[in-house]
Amino acid sequence: MKRFWVTFRYTLISLRGQILGWGLGLALYGMLIVSMYNTLQAQQEQFQQMIANYPEAFLAFFGADANYMMTPAGFLGMYAFSMMPILVGIFAVLAGSGLIVSDEEHGRLDLIIAYPVGRSTFFFGRSLALFAGTVIIHCLGWLGFTLLLGRSNLGISWGQMIVPFLSLFVQIWIYASLALLLSFFLPARSLAAMVTGAVMVVSYFVSSLAFMHKSLETASKFLPYHYYQTVLTFSEVNLRWFLGLLAISLLMMAGAWLRFLRRDIRLSGEGSWHLTWMYKKRDLPETT
Repeated sequence: MKRFWVTFRYTLISLRGQILGWGLGLALYGMLIVSMYNTLQAQQEQFQQMIANYPEAFLAFFGADANYMMTPAGFLGMYAFSMMPILVGIFAVLAGSGLIVSDEEHGRLDLIIAYPVGRSTFFFGRSLALFAGTVIIHCLGWLGFTLLLGRSNLGISWGQMIVPFLSLFVQIWIYASLALLLSFFLPARSLAAMVTGAVMVVSYFVSSLAFMHKSLETASKFLPYHYYQTVLTFSEVNLRWFLGLLAISLLMMAGAWLRFLRRDIRLSGEGSWHLTWMYKKRDLPETT
């Protein structure tokens, strides 16, 4: 257990720069967005006239209409939470893909594993640290969104502001889990990050454009962003969606753990595909 907490503490400390950078950036963004609402409300007529000139497809892309956007939920959904799975997802992709494989590619992992620490202890110590770091980022973001609520006309309590951050956390964690899983199957950390990032971006655009065609609507149901909820009350949360995404994340983490237990560790550098089945071994000429 001591080795587990040493691994956890070391990993969390190594992530402190990313945690503070993303968390404080999210907090400052939240303070800016909340303070904007009073200004927009004071100019509500001009704002609604501007929104009325927007193409319907543009509003549908954000899942909003002119009237809904002036409500607290609509305002926060469009200007704050709609893009957050992509913005904070960058942290998840980079941190998840490099959580363990980064040390492997730099030639450090074999030395770390040589110490009397089991692979399971090492894996779960690092994974829990990433989980804790992700929680801290969301807590800092939530704090930034709540600091100025007392001066805002949004009429939202700090408890209500927790709800969209819970949904956001599940979105972020599913990408972190996918990046970690792919880093053990693909030959390079950069490739795992690229594939996970592509899934994240495609999920956002396909789900946002699902209103345009039936095929896109069907495809979006297989992507995480379709189940992203920016509601402000617990009574409106779809728990089946929330728990389903959480379960998928846990399954991917379990798959990554099992793969790490059975995987040979490289001394350094990126790996290869090992597609030996694509060619036949040639007989070497006999030597005399």
